[in-house]
Amino acid sequence: MEVTHDKFIFRVKSSYLYHPDECWVKRDGEQVTVGITDFFQKTVGDVIFIELPETGTELTKGDEAGMIETIKVNVTLISPVSGTIKEVNSGLGDNPQWVNTEPYGEGWLFKMAPSDWEADKKELMEARVYFLRMEEKIKKEMAKG
Repeated sequence: MEVTHDKFIFRVKSSYLYHPDECWVKRDGEQVTVGITDFFQKTVGDVIFIELPETGTELTKGDEAGMIETIKVNVTLISPVSGTIKEVNSGLGDNPQWVNTEPYGEGWLFKMAPSDWEADKKELMEARVYFLRMEEKIKKEMAKG
């Protein structure tokens, strides 16, 4: 799904779930992959540095899960689910721009083994719900400018 506003195209992956703090979650077997949304990466600007949790770190949904430094702002990453970090995207160390160029692909942040997936996924939005929410945010931003 995508929507164009002004010169920007905002994309939402249909098969992912979304957290209100602008991150996405994709279930991969017993693990979930986490990244930030296309809308969020366009809003915060070009990523220049990413700090991610270490493998083995236990996180509770809502915990700080790292930091993204952009040319505009520093942003705290929030864990959308509870669980244990199994892998971080080590490629982002040399290529932080992947978060901007491929937010739903090469720009993924980390993989987790969720501790209570069934409970946590109830608080995540399906793509169509997130898409409508994103459109509202875009309209509010456009009204300001």
